[in-house]
Amino acid sequence: MMLKKVVVIVFFLGLLISCNKTYEKAMKSTEPEFILNAADELYEQEKWPYAIELYRKVASAYAGTEQAEEIAYKSAYANYNDKNYTLAAKQFKNFYTGFNRSDRAEEALYMSAFSYYQGSPKYNLDQTNTYEAIRELQGFIDTYPSSEKVKEANALINELQQKLERKAFEIAKAYHKTLKYKAAAVSFANFLDDFPDSNLIEEANMYLLRSRSELAIKSIFDKKELRLKDAATTYRLFIRKYPNTEFKKEADEWNEKLNEETKLHAEVLKQIEEQKKKTQA
Repeated sequence: MMLKKVVVIVFFLGLLISCNKTYEKAMKSTEPEFILNAADELYEQEKWPYAIELYRKVASAYAGTEQAEEIAYKSAYANYNDKNYTLAAKQFKNFYTGFNRSDRAEEALYMSAFSYYQGSPKYNLDQTNTYEAIRELQGFIDTYPSSEKVKEANALINELQQKLERKAFEIAKAYHKTLKYKAAAVSFANFLDDFPDSNLIEEANMYLLRSRSELAIKSIFDKKELRLKDAATTYRLFIRKYPNTEFKKEADEWNEKLNEETKLHAEVLKQIEEQKKKTQA
């Protein structure tokens, strides 16, 4: 068993040394054909970083030739396989633009979008690649509506939309958790407008009620009446839309608090009006 491990290690060390020698010779060479052959050899061996560098070195020498398409194609896939997704996406898009009559044009346009998809991070991180992926996937669908990849592209768009939904939802929740009720109310209202078909829609409505209720109850006097009415309307719309909601007990409790607060506010307003009359008299 030990001997087998040693043989495997020696084999891979030999392969690595061979790859390094091939790469180093090609990098020092000024012969395009030699460099391209070395790049292809390393590509076949899945030595992506080496292949990438050599394709980059030799690309200009083959510009406008038949080999240019193959270099562009393999370079994009090498970056994709090396998980350089943003760069791969741009290279696949450039391939589509530069070789749009190629049999690989449809594949390249899809891979451009799919590379952005692969580079889409977790929902709590920057979602630039997510937006790019959605845009590119939709562009692929519009360009090739009969493609067998359309169904998959639509599924990927739905998955990415759910990620954006989750990010927007968690941002709004964070505002609520940190007692920033005005920002939370605005964020949840925007969420409801932006993602009307989300599976988080009922919970978002409940958070909107919580946020507007908290904002109204803790509001300064001059804004209290309007905010209480706004929260009360939010409650009525919520119960009308979700009469059997799992949040009904909590929603009803908020409504009772709002009614009590509205009565107290009305009494204070009445006292203020009476005091004004006495002062004017």
